[in-house]
Amino acid sequence: MKRKALVSVAALVLLLAGGVGTVALLKRLSFFAVRRVELAGARFLSVAEVARALALRPRASIFDATAPLTARVARLDGVLEARVVRRLPGTLRVVVHEAEPVALAERGGRLVLLDAGGKALPFDPTRAPVDLPLAEADSGVAGVLARMRESDPELFGRVQRGARFRQDVALDVEAGRILFRAGASSDEIRDLSLVAEVLARQGTSWKELDARFPPRVIVRKGA
Repeated sequence: MKRKALVSVAALVLLLAGGVGTVALLKRLSFFAVRRVELAGARFLSVAEVARALALRPRASIFDATAPLTARVARLDGVLEARVVRRLPGTLRVVVHEAEPVALAERGGRLVLLDAGGKALPFDPTRAPVDLPLAEADSGVAGVLARMRESDPELFGRVQRGARFRQDVALDVEAGRILFRAGASSDEIRDLSLVAEVLARQGTSWKELDARFPPRVIVRKGA
């Protein structure tokens, strides 16, 4: 009821003000001053970080233009998309789409998150629980991992480490090692997954699955 009353007051103000000066009038009303910033869609970013990026002017109004605010948030490292929505009477709701990490890498004695391009994300991996493989900060390795996560999340969850193997990509899993071309497609990954499933149903152990020569998958069995 309280929320409906506030919306009704806002609507009444709009009706009374009317004309060209409506927005200018509303901006001067302390009732519509920004008092709260909400954040949605974020896993690693904090409200404080987003609030700093917004750089709101003193006595900012809910009716200030949102396009500049959206642009500032969108410029944050690790943010793919952003949107700022007004919520009467004094709240700005910021909706973000963060880059999705695909691996962890060691850098300077600490762990960093990597995106699908192999670049370090500015996110703190301790802020949200992640279950990701260790990998080299390499675009080929990260790209294969990203496509594997989309094509076969179960197999992706079994990857422990990813690295370059000459010009290709080697992924270590509990059963052995998987080899892909650096530019392996989703179809190539699914083909290998199918072979791995067949071997598992047969109870056949293997030490290496080599998918570098599509459409073939070479099985090198364990001792």
